[in-house]
Amino acid sequence: MLGLLIFNIVVLSGGVINSLLLMVKESKGLVKNYFLGGSLFCYVIFFLVFILWYQLGLIKLFPHLLRSASPVMFLAGPFFYFFVRNTLAGNYGLQRWDWLHFIPALAHVVDLLPVFLMSSAEKSMLTEQVLSNPYQVDFIAQGFVDSFWVHSFRLVQMGAYFGLGTWLLIRNQKLNFRHPWLTNWLTLVIVLMTGVHVGYFGFVITFFVAHWAEMDLSIIQIAFFYLILFCIGLLGLYIHVRPERVFAINTVESEITKQSNEQVSEHEGEGANASAVSSKEYQEEPSVFEPDERVCGELTRLFDQEEIFRKKDLLVGTLAKRLEISVRELPHYFRHYFDSDFKKYVNEKRVELAKQKIEEGYLESFTLEALGEHCGFSSRTTFFNNFKKKYGVSPSEYRNNFTRNNW
Repeated sequence: MLGLLIFNIVVLSGGVINSLLLMVKESKGLVKNYFLGGSLFCYVIFFLVFILWYQLGLIKLFPHLLRSASPVMFLAGPFFYFFVRNTLAGNYGLQRWDWLHFIPALAHVVDLLPVFLMSSAEKSMLTEQVLSNPYQVDFIAQGFVDSFWVHSFRLVQMGAYFGLGTWLLIRNQKLNFRHPWLTNWLTLVIVLMTGVHVGYFGFVITFFVAHWAEMDLSIIQIAFFYLILFCIGLLGLYIHVRPERVFAINTVESEITKQSNEQVSEHEGEGANASAVSSKEYQEEPSVFEPDERVCGELTRLFDQEEIFRKKDLLVGTLAKRLEISVRELPHYFRHYFDSDFKKYVNEKRVELAKQKIEEGYLESFTLEALGEHCGFSSRTTFFNNFKKKYGVSPSEYRNNFTRNNW
């Protein structure tokens, strides 16, 4: 039993370290990890305190801290929402009205004032009762409001924040569960944090069912606890095994050259020039090219998850800078990984997205020009030419054929 407690403490302590790492280490990518670390910290500190204080009995040494960790869990949901919002908007830190999200935590502090304001002797007596049955701590040392209603509100609050954050990511097409989703840090976070939320919800609900029905559901409750522990541990392991995906860092190559101004050619008059650039770059390819796994993974993420090809002003240099490689290296990755060149692959991804949107009914509400702009094309002509080149028909003809065949 002691060995299991030590294992739990080690995993949760690692979770504390990893959450702090997410908060203090700067991320150079689009995913803003600061508030993710805050949300994760709330979970791990809550369960770590429970084990250290109530299961190992350390609360005897600090009885004045009884129930002091409880308000922290009201911050887990808001922090997760801030994490998603800042990632989507590219923002850092708190916004003007974010303090409103902290009101439930402050209200819970007020709710627990009867416990916090007890004398040392009273707290010592209460502590002895808690240590005799740690899982009843919320009932033994409760505040003005019954613990059932406090936990019920907290579950609703956390579920609302997590649901809203996940919905925003899905709505903005930031999640992709197709292979290889494990290389996408944002998708992995949502999967593991879903596990943490399910574990916490199950842990709390099982506790109340067992209390009111006077049933022994400890096995189920332990299973939910270890689901939380597994997800926290896996998240921490990924942070250390794949820090380049978490923080989007790597040794920056030599300064981007003038070729970074080479834009994706869309107009017919620019096509020959872009092809010439590509041919010149291919001629400079070394006899043996060894691709960096990190760059390949990030390149896939940028095109499949972030859909960087939708940017009309996408530059070779801009993409190379995002990947932290030199402009001369970039064509080798396209040739090795996609068997294509920069211009050709970008336009292929754009028309593939256009085809997908047509099949989803995009043109029921928007024009063909709007579809072309949505996919990254700057002109109707370029959009039509590239679409017909790949699929043999114009976008409008493809829509008519698709509608007729699926009516």
